[in-house]
Amino acid sequence: MKSILWVLNGCGLEGKGITGGPVRFYEISRRFSSYGIKQHLLTTRGGKIMQTTLGCNLPMTVLPASFILKNEPCRPFRFWSYLLTSFLWRFFKRHIPKSETIITVSDYFCDIIPALKLKKRFGSKWIAWIHHCESDPKTRPGNRLVNEITARMQRWSFKKIARYADAAWINDTIAGDEIERRLLSLGMPSAKIRRMKNGINVQDICNIPEPDEKSVDAVMIGARPNKGLFDIVPIWKRLCEIRPNTSLVVMGGMSGESEVVGEVEKLNLPIDFFKPDNGFLSAKDYYERIKKARVLFAPSHEEGWGIAVCEAMALGLPVVAYDLAAYQKIYKDSYYPVECFNFEKFVNAIIDVLDNPSVISELKAKGLFTAAKYDWDKIAEDDSNFV
Repeated sequence: MKSILWVLNGCGLEGKGITGGPVRFYEISRRFSSYGIKQHLLTTRGGKIMQTTLGCNLPMTVLPASFILKNEPCRPFRFWSYLLTSFLWRFFKRHIPKSETIITVSDYFCDIIPALKLKKRFGSKWIAWIHHCESDPKTRPGNRLVNEITARMQRWSFKKIARYADAAWINDTIAGDEIERRLLSLGMPSAKIRRMKNGINVQDICNIPEPDEKSVDAVMIGARPNKGLFDIVPIWKRLCEIRPNTSLVVMGGMSGESEVVGEVEKLNLPIDFFKPDNGFLSAKDYYERIKKARVLFAPSHEEGWGIAVCEAMALGLPVVAYDLAAYQKIYKDSYYPVECFNFEKFVNAIIDVLDNPSVISELKAKGLFTAAKYDWDKIAEDDSNFV
């Protein structure tokens, strides 16, 4: 029987703001269970909260991400939790079962360090998932110091993956091409690099009924500096000058949002920030809320693949997004691309979609066709052949 140890330590203390890596882990691991693969999860308190909320029932070894606190007092605390987890995992070795394969769900050093040691301890095969490549710290949105630190951390991780991992799985996108170039330049053989796909729950989405009416003009999924958080106000301010009262709902986890929320309130923009009381929505409620919008507003600056984009397309929403490399190979002409990072052109694109039924119809048809190709069932079956 195949056995896998998953390493997912990037959630720290809190499991809010679900991102692509943890989603991919959940969707793949639950299907692996049906294939009879024995699995165990090494994670933190935040990872346990996130995964049990999603429905994960794998046995877990939960590492401390703080000595005392149960919630993160500020975003920079997450880095401290990474350091702590990277050190304390060794005191939990007796709770971690020997596994044939170790899979790191991210390239965060708090995943890489335990994997390196456990690979040597167990003689396991190590597969490293890499979802995106850090952009230049000087141009990346957010704090420059934080950007510099995260870029250096990723460079360190890439070196370890290139040297010690038995395989690196990277997204099958143009952005993935850059990751492959970096790994090859670090000496990793091309035979060890595999392209992976992300997906959606096609059947679940197809079962979502059409709403009685579209209650909001646009929806945005998640908001962090590198996902377009600071683009919201300038774009929507200008949009409402041209097209008054165009409404937006921002859903999902946010980081550093207080400044943006304050600006929205000050300018009285028609933007709502939706956060469920318990931090999560069921998949059905999540899909139903998205389907009430007329367009997906996707001003992300960095993407590894874009699961939210694919879900929106499957739900029949046209997508307006920056023309990122990650999207070009997957979605091609199925979305409305905007020059990176041109606010005025983004405004004009949203207006063109909202006020032009033929544009909506064309994008909807193309999006539905494209999204139908990415079903988690097929992707998990393909992944299992390479574990």
